[in-house]
Amino acid sequence: MNDNDFLKPGDSIQLKDKQLMESQEVEELAQEVIKEEGLELGPSEIGYFLIYPNLSKKIAAKCMKASREVKYYSGNDYLLEISGELWDMLDRRTRYMIIFHELLHINPVYKAKQQEWVFKIRKHDYGDFYEIADRHGNEWFKTVQATVSSLYDLDPKDENQVTL
Repeated sequence: MNDNDFLKPGDSIQLKDKQLMESQEVEELAQEVIKEEGLELGPSEIGYFLIYPNLSKKIAAKCMKASREVKYYSGNDYLLEISGELWDMLDRRTRYMIIFHELLHINPVYKAKQQEWVFKIRKHDYGDFYEIADRHGNEWFKTVQATVSSLYDLDPKDENQVTL
């Protein structure tokens, strides 16, 4: 096989009308969030991606547990995806908060009886996580909603349907 037949770090994959790109920038900011917020993520391996132009017009970002196949081929337990066009428009503080929110979904649980880690997804405490509301408020989320609404020319009544 030619060397050109393999993906290299930093390469992108085109899916339909979406482009998936591993993002060193997102990963570096995530490492900062993990340290500053004192997040305990166990042995979790996380893949960080920007999706261009977006995940959808109403989904700004998401965190998902990797399938068995994705885990086998990538080594990642979780995938964190962020809409690329939105990312490009946001200030650093709002980017930080999106990543913090998504990292809170990561819930590795150690099962002592089986002596193994089980990787789960944590649901919101309400519409968000108490940790974020208590420490940082929700202005950052209003910024995300307004930016997405402006970027995709959403009807004002649809702005509150923008989610993470």
